[in-house]
Amino acid sequence: MEPKETSQNNYMDRSVILFFIITIFVTATVFAYKYVNYVPCEIIDFEINAKNYRVGEIIRFKDNTNGVLKRRWSFGDSSKFKLDISPFHTYKKPGKYVVSLTVNDKCEAVKTIIIEDKAFILDSTKLANFTIPASIKVGEVLSVKDKTKGANKWEWRFGETADINSTKKNPQYTYKSSGLKTITLIVNGDTRYATRKKIEVLPLKDKPDVPIRRRIRDEPPPTRIKYAPENAEEAPEKEFKAPYIKDSDFKSKLIAVSKRKASAKDFSEYLCGNLQLPMTVKGRTTTFIEFCDKIKGKNIKIKEFEIFRNKKNNCIEYITIKYSKAGIF
Repeated sequence: MEPKETSQNNYMDRSVILFFIITIFVTATVFAYKYVNYVPCEIIDFEINAKNYRVGEIIRFKDNTNGVLKRRWSFGDSSKFKLDISPFHTYKKPGKYVVSLTVNDKCEAVKTIIIEDKAFILDSTKLANFTIPASIKVGEVLSVKDKTKGANKWEWRFGETADINSTKKNPQYTYKSSGLKTITLIVNGDTRYATRKKIEVLPLKDKPDVPIRRRIRDEPPPTRIKYAPENAEEAPEKEFKAPYIKDSDFKSKLIAVSKRKASAKDFSEYLCGNLQLPMTVKGRTTTFIEFCDKIKGKNIKIKEFEIFRNKKNNCIEYITIKYSKAGIF
């Protein structure tokens, strides 16, 4: 009986040893696999590149992490995940987005990206189109006609008050005071395409009294002075033209405003008196005078800047600007 017991014990010992060997082998294999494919989460590296971070612009994302077997990109805008090493993506709305890259299903890195609205591009075909004479007299009726294609709504201002003087397509207006006036037309409610033109309103002049006296015999007849009627057309006067200012000088004056060394009124001659000039600031629409009020004391640094001028009278009609100081708009 004793030999049988010894044989049974030896068999059990071999089974236990074999179990431990298999366990050690499996554990070592798993450890080796994890070791070979181990990527420390703190060294995940990816980059974001684009010419402009704006709505509709193509943005490239690239993973530079070593030893990655699997990737998953999330762009923070509820779009589908992408698994490429260097995917492309476009955003449909402006805002702040959190971009995340998950590698090997366990490590994640995130970056925040700010997308601005589309840059405004002035379409000259949409500018309000009308013509006016160079001058007119007080009391005379001024008739204007809009020639803008596709216009269905009109706002006319004839420069004597800040109010809208007419909402008709082809209105008439009579000036009560003389001086240089600015006529403004906004069509379809879009102030970005407003057109402004200058007209000189001349004062009325009374005819001088001519003394009547009896002519002495043999005296040659006096030279008769002919006066033109009141409604006779006068020689056309030289068309108004605003002074030209370089873009760099305009930017310097804006920076002076931010340092409280200048004000919006200092730009009046270049804007042809229109301090309510529409402009785009960081993708948002505002007016020039409001912009100047908000940058006072902010000491801004201008990054992008563009001026749109009227080619005929040199008046600045629209401005786009981007600057580095945050918290103003």
